[in-house]
Formats: sequence, C-alpha cells, structure tokens
Amino acid sequence: MIAPDQRPIIISVEDEYEIFKLTEIRLRAKYRLIWAKDDRTACALFTAHGKNLYAVLMDLELKGSMLDGVGLIKLLRGKLTTRPDYADGVTKLSVPIIVLTASESRHSENDVRSLGASHFLTKPIDFTRLNLALAQANIASVMNRLAGRRDSTEIPAIRV
Repeated sequence: MIAPDQRPIIISVEDEYEIFKLTEIRLRAKYRLIWAKDDRTACALFTAHGKNLYAVLMDLELKGSMLDGVGLIKLLRGKLTTRPDYADGVTKLSVPIIVLTASESRHSENDVRSLGASHFLTKPIDFTRLNLALAQANIASVMNRLAGRRDSTEIPAIRV
C-alpha cells in the first residue's frame, strides 16, 4: 500500500507551462506543486485545497484570465470588491503568496506587498531565493501556530 503524499501543497498560478514544469521539477523533492494556468483554475484549486495550502506561487501577468495575479492576491486577502461568479467559493486565506514575475512587470514590489504578498521574486527564477522564501513561510507558520495566530501575514517577511 502506498502512503498518501505528505509533501506540503503549493498552487503555482502560472500561464506558461514550461515555467511551471521547471519549478515543479526543482521543488518536487519537498513540495507537491499543482498547476493553475488561469484564474478560473486557480479559484477552483483555492476552494479545493485552501485549508491545506502551504503557499501560492503567483505570476502577475495571466494571459487569457479575467483576474490577473494582483486580482487573485486581492481575492485571497479579502480585498477584491467585485468578484467573478467562479470565485464565489474562494475564502480569505492567510497562506504565504510568493510573486514570481518578469522584471518588466507593471506592478512594483511595494504594490503587491501592500496587497498581502509575502515575497516578490523576478524571473528567471532564482531557486535559492525561492527556497529561502518557502522556508521563511514555514517558520512564520510555525511561529503563528505557537502564538495562537491564524494570519501568517502578521509576521513581517524578511527580504530574500
């Protein structure tokens, strides 16, 4: 009998499959990555896995989506004023959100951090920095549990 997969679940919201696959290959030893190629898929996955999520890797530019990465961050943090019907099942989550975006993004690091992103990393992905951000997310989660807090955004993120 095969034991259930115990790796922490990370949803990777990324419209380019090649980038998702590279990330999945680099992180698979420690994490179970699930791919959301667009906002609809992301919302379905947030609803299905929200309580068990370890982190979200968020691309800001999502081709073919009504909500871009900024809209999805607002949705996850309860700051989106108008939500599409397919996002109705998504509840506010305090899971760490690690932005992975092209350096030419029209959104600044300060913009996305003020909305609730934990980290801001540019592409091409520096996997050492990404692993540090994920480790920090784990430390913040443990500290919050020990302190009896639910919201991991209460502990400020360290820049990696």
